[in-house]
Amino acid sequence: MPRPPSALDPKLIAGEVRVQVEAALASLKALSLTPEFLDRITKFAETLALWGARTNLTAHPDDPVEIAFHVLDSLMPIVLGSLADAFNKAARVLDVGSGAGFPGLVLASASEAHFVLVEARRKRASFLQSAIVEMGLSNVTVAQKRLAPADLNQEFDIAVTRALGPAADFYAISAAALTKNGIAILYASQNQQLALNAAHSAGLGGESRIPYEVRRGPSLVSRTLIVFQKL
Repeated sequence: MPRPPSALDPKLIAGEVRVQVEAALASLKALSLTPEFLDRITKFAETLALWGARTNLTAHPDDPVEIAFHVLDSLMPIVLGSLADAFNKAARVLDVGSGAGFPGLVLASASEAHFVLVEARRKRASFLQSAIVEMGLSNVTVAQKRLAPADLNQEFDIAVTRALGPAADFYAISAAALTKNGIAILYASQNQQLALNAAHSAGLGGESRIPYEVRRGPSLVSRTLIVFQKL
């Protein structure tokens, strides 16, 4: 298992993240690894490590294994193939509760879709703005606010969340944000409470599940994408 650089140098941490992400994606044979994508992820990891040293962005911001895991997990809607076409140049994507940029910044690095990252906490929103600049992304904007369904007007094609909290909150926001036939993607752990009745009540249907595994150092973590369609 790779060890975090002892000096906690952000550039060294980012370099190790790049190595791990490139190796894992090459083994999946599912994503074209362009230098631009890897360069962006390297700058993202460096910025995360730098900010993580002084603010509570995410657990273990100085551990390449943990950062690489979160990057790889965030990429799965594109890596797995079945959802990749949805993230096209015309698509508008809402990332609900962006936190440290997982999954929104990572997905934006690998697609041409336009992303709106919503984060209520000021420090995290400031980090996202800084990371966007460092990564050279032109397809991302940040909204520092706490979302409510009443704030939204059915203008997005995709809504995603990875660590928002109660699933029912995401369903209500997605139903208000999505255009007809838009898709909501919930990243779920094996034991997560999905509250599917709340999804159906909110106006989401066509549920499908895409199981996958993500490498976390020497281990594989089982995860699932729960995908809904706006009715």
